[in-house]
Amino acid sequence: MTIRPAQSTPLIAALERLGPRDHLCSIYESQQEHFAVAVSFIRIGLDRGEKCVYIAGDGTLGDVREALQAEGIDVDRAVASKSLVSTTNEQAYLKRGSFDLDWMFSFWKEATELAMSEGFSALRAIDETEWILRGTFGLERWMEYESRLTHSLSQSNCVALCPYNRRLFPPELVLDVIRTHPIVVYGNTVCRNLYHVPPDEFPGSDNPAREVDRLLNNIWEHERVESALREKQDELRRTQEILVADISQRKRAEEELRRSETYLAEGQRLSHTGSWARNVSSGEAFWSQETFRIFAFDAEKTKPSYPMFLERIHPDDKPGVEQTVDTAVHEKRDWELDYRIVLPDVSIKRVHAVGHPVVNEYGDLVEYIGTVMDVTDQHQGRAALEKAFDEIKTLKDQLHRENLALREEIDQMSMFEEIVGSSPALQAVLSRIARVAPADSTVLIMGETGTGKELVARAIHKRSQRSARPFVSVNCAAVPSSLIASELFGHEKGAFTGAQQRRLGRFELAEGGTIFFDEIGELSAEAQNALLRVLQEREFERVGGSHPISTDVRVIAATNRDLRAAIAAGTFRLDLFYRLSVFPLEVPPLRERKEDIPMLLEYFIKRYASRVGKNIKDVDKRTLELFQSYDWPGNVRELQNVIERSVILCEGEVFSVDESWLSGKPLQPNPPSRPAAGKLSDRQTEMIEAALAESKGRVSGPFGAAAKLGIPSSTLESKIKALKIRKNRFKPD
Repeated sequence: MTIRPAQSTPLIAALERLGPRDHLCSIYESQQEHFAVAVSFIRIGLDRGEKCVYIAGDGTLGDVREALQAEGIDVDRAVASKSLVSTTNEQAYLKRGSFDLDWMFSFWKEATELAMSEGFSALRAIDETEWILRGTFGLERWMEYESRLTHSLSQSNCVALCPYNRRLFPPELVLDVIRTHPIVVYGNTVCRNLYHVPPDEFPGSDNPAREVDRLLNNIWEHERVESALREKQDELRRTQEILVADISQRKRAEEELRRSETYLAEGQRLSHTGSWARNVSSGEAFWSQETFRIFAFDAEKTKPSYPMFLERIHPDDKPGVEQTVDTAVHEKRDWELDYRIVLPDVSIKRVHAVGHPVVNEYGDLVEYIGTVMDVTDQHQGRAALEKAFDEIKTLKDQLHRENLALREEIDQMSMFEEIVGSSPALQAVLSRIARVAPADSTVLIMGETGTGKELVARAIHKRSQRSARPFVSVNCAAVPSSLIASELFGHEKGAFTGAQQRRLGRFELAEGGTIFFDEIGELSAEAQNALLRVLQEREFERVGGSHPISTDVRVIAATNRDLRAAIAAGTFRLDLFYRLSVFPLEVPPLRERKEDIPMLLEYFIKRYASRVGKNIKDVDKRTLELFQSYDWPGNVRELQNVIERSVILCEGEVFSVDESWLSGKPLQPNPPSRPAAGKLSDRQTEMIEAALAESKGRVSGPFGAAAKLGIPSSTLESKIKALKIRKNRFKPD
C-alpha cells in the first residue's frame, strides 16, 4: 500500500512507541487538533501492517476520509485490502439497539482474533465518542466500559484510542475519562497518566477518602524523589571531600579525575546542584558550571568571589546569611542555609546551600567547600501540593455537606415527580406559588394529609433565586424532642454522650438555600422557642458550642393541623405563628378539584405500569366513574396507592379497580402524639427492649435498635448498660 511518508514530529514519535495492549484517550478542543492525533494513529497502524478500525460519529465519515487522504493515505486501496474499516457508532456500539458493555468486550476479542487470522499483526481501533452525550444508549455504563477496557486490552493484541472533545463534554465526565485511561494525549503530547484509576477502584468520584489516599500516595512519591536528591547531594559532598583529601595524587589520577568531573558536572546539571570552594585566607573562590548557572553569571567573563555571591542574595535574607557564614568560619564548623537570590531579570530563585570547613594537620582553617542546590521547583511544587490539598479538603467538606443534604432530599422525596392537574383550584395555587417564589418570604403551607404540601414547597424553592442551593426537609413529627436541637443546629464533639465528632445541623446544611419544616404543628414548646429565636435573630449556636453562627436560609413550613386551635389550646406559640405565616398558602383537597382526577389517573397508571412492565392502554368506564364520585379522604396519596395496587393486579390492557376499595368508611385520623423519644424518659426499659426485639438484638446499623429509636448507638449502649438490660437474649439462637 502506498502512503506518503509523514514528517517526524514529537507527537508521531511518542505514538510510535505505543503498541498493542495500550489504551489511551485524546482530549482535544478543535477538529484540527483531533485529526492531528487520529490520522497519525491510523498511519502508524497501516505502516505496521495492522488492521485499523475507525468508528466515526454521526455524519463525520466524509470528514474522516478527507483528513486521511489529505495526509497522503490511499483510503480506497486501504479499504479494498481490508486494512482500513470505517463505520459508525450505530453499526458498532449500538448494533444491538443499545450499548451492551459485555457484548462489546466479546466483540473486540473476536475482532482481534479475526484480524490476526487474516494475516494482520494486530488490531488498532479509534472511535469518536460524541454519541454517548445523547444519554439514552448506555452512558451510565460508559465509564465502567472505559475502565474495564484497559484490563481487556492488556490481554489481547489490540490498541485503542478514544477521542473526547473538551468543548462538548462536561468537566466531571472528562475527569472520569482521564481516570480510566493509563495514557492521555493532550496538546499534541503523549503522557503517562499518574492519575489513572484501576478498574477495581473505579469509579472514585463518590469516595473522597480514596481520592485523599491517592493524593497522599503522590505526595509520598514526591518526597521519595526529594529524598533521593538529598542522598545524591550527600554523595556529591562526600565525593568532593575525597577529591580534596586526595589532592596530592591529582597528577597520577588526572584522567580519572577528568572523567569524575564530567560525571559530577552531569550529575549537578541533572540535580540542579552546583559545587563551590572558597579559600578563607586569600578569598580565592571556585564555582562549578552549575553554580554559575544558578546565580546567572557568565563563567567565561566572571571570576567568582564571595562578594559576588553576596550581591545576588535577596536584601531580606542577606544579613542572616552573612551572620551564619561569619559565625561558622569563626567556629570552624559546618553551616546549612535556605535563602533567596535575585537575578538580573528580577526573578527570584530559592536555593539550599551547605558549607563544610577544611582544616590542615595543625587544625588551621584552610578553606570551605560546599554545594548549592536550586530548589525553586521543589518549593513551588510543595506549595502547589499544599494548596491543592487545602482545596481538596475544602471541596471534600463542601461535598460532605451537599451529600448530607442530597441524602435527606432523596430520603424524604414526596410521592410526586411533578404537579399534575389543571383545575381552577390547583391553578390558583400555582399562581400564588409563582408570585411568592422569587420574594424570599416565609411561607406557611396548609392542607390535609396527602395533598402534596412538600411538593408545593419544592416548587417554591425551584422557582426562587435559591434554586441552585440545597433544599433541606425536616419532618418535625419524626424527630424526637430530645434530639431536635442537635438535628436543627448541629452539635460539637463531646456536647453530650455519644457526640463523638462535630455534626452539622439542618440550618448549616441549608445555608443559602431553603429549609422546609413539615408538620410544624408537632414541634415541642422548647423547639418552638429555639426556632423563633433563629427566625428573629438569624443566628444560632451548635449544641455544646459557644460562638453564634449566622444563617441565611428561607423558611417554608407546612401543617395539616389547625394552628389557631393549637394556639388557643396553648400548644403553639402565637408569635411563632405570625413569623411563619407571612404568606399563607392553602393546598386544596382532592375532593375540591375532581377535574384533575382523570389526569392524575392517567399519570399514575403510566408511571406504575412502566415499573412492572405492563402495557395498560385504557381505563374502565365504571372505574373512572368510581374515582370521580369517591371523596378521597386520603387525597392524592390515597389515590396513588389505590392505582398502584390496581396496576399490580391488572391482567389485561384495561385498567379497573375493585369497587370494595372505594366503598368503605373513611378512616379517622389518630390524635396527634408526641415522638417516641418524648416517652423514652417515662418507660425507657420498655421501649429499648421493644426496639431490641424488633432488631433481633442488633444495636447499631441502619436496621439496629438505635436507628429505630432515633438516637446514637453509643447513647443506646450506655442506657442498656445503665438499665442492666440483657441484649443477648433478643438475638436469635
